[in-house]
Amino acid sequence: MGKMARALRYTVRLGRVGLPVWAVALAVVVMAAAAGQAIGPVLKGAVKGSASVTAEQSIVLAGASTNTHGSDDGVAVVNDEGTSFTAAIEQHVGDTGVKLRLDVQNVSNEDANAFLKLFTAAGIDAQIDSVDTTKVKEAQALDDTWLLWVKAGSHAELEITIELKDNAAPGFPGFFWGSYSIVGAIVQFGG
Repeated sequence: MGKMARALRYTVRLGRVGLPVWAVALAVVVMAAAAGQAIGPVLKGAVKGSASVTAEQSIVLAGASTNTHGSDDGVAVVNDEGTSFTAAIEQHVGDTGVKLRLDVQNVSNEDANAFLKLFTAAGIDAQIDSVDTTKVKEAQALDDTWLLWVKAGSHAELEITIELKDNAAPGFPGFFWGSYSIVGAIVQFGG
Protein backbone atom coordinates (compact mmCIF):
# COMPACT_ATOMS: atom_id res chain seq x y z
CA MET A 1 0.00 0.00 0.00
CA GLY A 2 1.25 3.44 -0.81
CA LYS A 3 1.72 6.36 1.50
CA MET A 4 -1.46 7.98 0.25
CA ALA A 5 -3.61 4.93 0.98
CA ARG A 6 -2.17 4.66 4.50
CA ALA A 7 -2.83 8.38 5.14
CA LEU A 8 -6.46 7.98 4.14
CA ARG A 9 -6.95 5.21 6.76
CA TYR A 10 -6.09 7.49 9.64
CA THR A 11 -8.86 9.12 11.64
CA VAL A 12 -9.23 12.64 12.87
CA ARG A 13 -10.66 13.00 16.37
CA LEU A 14 -13.27 15.69 17.03
CA GLY A 15 -14.07 15.24 20.67
CA ARG A 16 -15.30 11.69 21.15
CA VAL A 17 -16.04 11.23 17.45
CA GLY A 18 -13.38 10.01 15.06
CA LEU A 19 -13.76 10.74 11.35
CA PRO A 20 -11.71 9.15 8.59
CA VAL A 21 -9.25 11.56 6.99
CA TRP A 22 -10.79 10.97 3.55
CA ALA A 23 -14.23 12.13 4.86
CA VAL A 24 -12.72 15.31 6.31
CA ALA A 25 -10.78 15.91 3.04
CA LEU A 26 -13.98 15.44 1.00
CA ALA A 27 -15.89 17.84 3.28
CA VAL A 28 -13.14 20.47 2.87
CA VAL A 29 -13.25 20.11 -0.94
CA VAL A 30 -17.07 20.43 -0.99
CA MET A 31 -16.95 23.52 1.27
CA ALA A 32 -14.28 25.11 -0.91
CA ALA A 33 -16.33 24.46 -4.05
CA ALA A 34 -19.52 25.85 -2.50
CA ALA A 35 -17.92 28.89 -0.88
CA GLY A 36 -19.55 32.13 -2.09
CA GLN A 37 -22.51 30.43 -3.72
CA ALA A 38 -26.11 31.02 -2.69
CA ILE A 39 -27.84 28.35 -0.69
CA GLY A 40 -31.27 27.43 -1.97
CA PRO A 41 -32.79 28.51 -5.27
CA VAL A 42 -30.78 30.99 -7.26
CA LEU A 43 -32.61 33.79 -9.11
CA LYS A 44 -31.54 34.21 -12.68
CA GLY A 45 -32.14 37.41 -14.58
CA ALA A 46 -33.77 40.48 -13.07
CA VAL A 47 -36.05 40.80 -10.10
CA LYS A 48 -39.49 41.85 -11.30
CA GLY A 49 -42.20 43.56 -9.30
CA SER A 50 -44.75 46.31 -9.30
CA ALA A 51 -45.47 49.49 -7.42
CA SER A 52 -48.95 50.89 -7.17
CA VAL A 53 -49.61 54.45 -8.30
CA THR A 54 -52.40 56.60 -6.90
CA ALA A 55 -53.88 59.28 -9.12
CA GLU A 56 -55.19 62.10 -6.98
CA GLN A 57 -57.47 64.82 -8.23
CA SER A 58 -55.87 68.19 -8.85
CA ILE A 59 -58.85 70.31 -7.75
CA VAL A 60 -58.82 70.34 -3.95
CA LEU A 61 -60.20 72.37 -1.09
CA ALA A 62 -57.43 74.15 0.77
CA GLY A 63 -59.75 75.44 3.49
CA ALA A 64 -63.24 76.49 4.53
CA SER A 65 -64.57 79.22 6.78
CA THR A 66 -67.89 80.69 7.88
CA ASN A 67 -69.12 84.27 8.13
CA THR A 68 -72.02 84.41 10.58
CA HIS A 69 -73.52 86.92 13.00
CA GLY A 70 -71.27 85.75 15.86
CA SER A 71 -67.67 84.60 16.03
CA ASP A 72 -68.57 81.19 17.47
CA ASP A 73 -71.75 80.52 15.50
CA GLY A 74 -70.18 78.40 12.77
CA VAL A 75 -67.46 75.93 12.07
CA ALA A 76 -66.20 74.42 8.82
CA VAL A 77 -63.63 71.68 8.30
CA VAL A 78 -62.05 70.08 5.22
CA ASN A 79 -60.90 66.45 5.09
CA ASP A 80 -57.19 65.56 4.73
CA GLU A 81 -57.42 64.91 0.99
CA GLY A 82 -59.18 68.22 0.33
CA THR A 83 -62.09 66.50 -1.41
CA SER A 84 -64.93 67.17 1.03
CA PHE A 85 -66.03 69.55 3.77
CA THR A 86 -68.52 69.75 6.59
CA ALA A 87 -69.96 72.95 8.00
CA ALA A 88 -72.32 73.63 10.89
CA ILE A 89 -73.77 77.09 11.20
CA GLU A 90 -76.15 78.50 13.80
CA GLN A 91 -78.83 80.46 12.00
CA HIS A 92 -82.11 82.13 12.73
CA VAL A 93 -85.09 82.19 10.41
CA GLY A 94 -84.77 85.34 8.34
CA ASP A 95 -80.95 85.51 8.54
CA THR A 96 -79.45 86.66 5.25
CA GLY A 97 -75.87 87.02 4.20
CA VAL A 98 -74.57 83.99 6.07
CA LYS A 99 -71.65 82.78 4.00
CA LEU A 100 -69.54 79.67 3.79
CA ARG A 101 -66.28 80.30 1.96
CA LEU A 102 -64.36 77.51 0.22
CA ASP A 103 -60.74 77.99 -0.78
CA VAL A 104 -60.49 76.02 -4.06
CA GLN A 105 -57.10 75.17 -5.51
CA ASN A 106 -55.98 73.59 -8.80
CA VAL A 107 -52.58 72.06 -8.06
CA SER A 108 -51.91 70.97 -11.66
CA ASN A 109 -50.51 72.78 -14.68
CA GLU A 110 -53.73 72.24 -16.64
CA ASP A 111 -57.19 73.76 -16.40
CA ALA A 112 -59.54 71.27 -14.75
CA ASN A 113 -63.24 70.56 -14.25
CA ALA A 114 -65.06 69.18 -11.24
CA PHE A 115 -68.49 68.69 -9.73
CA LEU A 116 -69.30 70.23 -6.35
CA LYS A 117 -72.20 68.44 -4.66
CA LEU A 118 -73.89 69.82 -1.54
CA PHE A 119 -75.81 67.68 0.92
CA THR A 120 -78.07 69.94 2.96
CA ALA A 121 -81.07 69.54 5.21
CA ALA A 122 -84.51 70.18 3.73
CA GLY A 123 -84.79 73.58 5.42
CA ILE A 124 -81.66 75.10 3.85
CA ASP A 125 -81.26 76.97 0.56
CA ALA A 126 -77.73 77.35 -0.82
CA GLN A 127 -76.35 79.32 -3.74
CA ILE A 128 -72.72 79.16 -4.93
CA ASP A 129 -70.90 82.11 -6.52
CA SER A 130 -67.33 82.56 -7.65
CA VAL A 131 -65.46 85.47 -6.07
CA ASP A 132 -62.95 85.73 -8.98
CA THR A 133 -64.37 84.46 -12.29
CA THR A 134 -60.96 84.60 -14.01
CA LYS A 135 -59.74 81.73 -11.80
CA VAL A 136 -62.86 79.68 -11.12
CA LYS A 137 -66.24 79.57 -12.85
CA GLU A 138 -69.35 77.77 -11.67
CA ALA A 139 -72.65 76.75 -13.20
CA GLN A 140 -75.51 75.01 -11.43
CA ALA A 141 -76.12 71.62 -13.05
CA LEU A 142 -78.78 70.26 -10.65
CA ASP A 143 -80.52 71.51 -7.50
CA ASP A 144 -77.60 70.37 -5.34
CA THR A 145 -74.74 70.06 -7.87
CA TRP A 146 -72.52 72.68 -9.51
CA LEU A 147 -70.07 72.32 -12.37
CA LEU A 148 -66.72 74.02 -11.70
CA TRP A 149 -63.92 75.10 -14.03
CA VAL A 150 -60.67 75.97 -12.25
CA LYS A 151 -57.73 77.64 -14.00
CA ALA A 152 -54.38 75.83 -13.94
CA GLY A 153 -52.30 76.54 -10.82
CA SER A 154 -54.87 78.93 -9.37
CA HIS A 155 -56.09 79.53 -5.87
CA ALA A 156 -59.62 80.98 -5.76
CA GLU A 157 -62.59 81.36 -3.49
CA LEU A 158 -66.14 80.08 -3.81
CA GLU A 159 -68.81 81.67 -1.68
CA ILE A 160 -71.86 79.68 -0.61
CA THR A 161 -74.75 81.86 0.55
CA ILE A 162 -76.85 79.95 3.06
CA GLU A 163 -80.39 80.81 4.02
CA LEU A 164 -82.97 79.01 6.11
CA LYS A 165 -86.35 78.64 4.50
CA ASP A 166 -89.15 80.55 6.24
CA ASN A 167 -90.82 77.31 7.32
CA ALA A 168 -87.64 75.71 8.75
CA ALA A 169 -88.27 74.07 12.08
CA PRO A 170 -86.13 75.31 14.97
CA GLY A 171 -83.83 72.86 16.72
CA PHE A 172 -82.09 69.84 15.33
CA PRO A 173 -83.94 68.09 12.49
CA GLY A 174 -81.77 64.96 12.69
CA PHE A 175 -79.97 65.45 9.38
CA PHE A 176 -76.51 63.84 9.27
CA TRP A 177 -75.07 64.64 12.72
CA GLY A 178 -78.31 65.99 14.15
CA SER A 179 -78.22 69.63 13.07
CA TYR A 180 -78.64 71.87 10.06
CA SER A 181 -75.32 70.74 8.63
CA ILE A 182 -73.93 71.29 5.17
CA VAL A 183 -71.71 68.61 3.71
CA GLY A 184 -70.06 68.94 0.31
CA ALA A 185 -67.81 66.92 -1.94
CA ILE A 186 -65.68 67.84 -4.93
CA VAL A 187 -65.12 65.23 -7.65
CA GLN A 188 -62.85 66.03 -10.57
CA PHE A 189 -63.58 64.72 -14.05
CA GLY A 190 -61.76 65.08 -17.34
CA GLY A 191 -59.03 67.62 -17.91
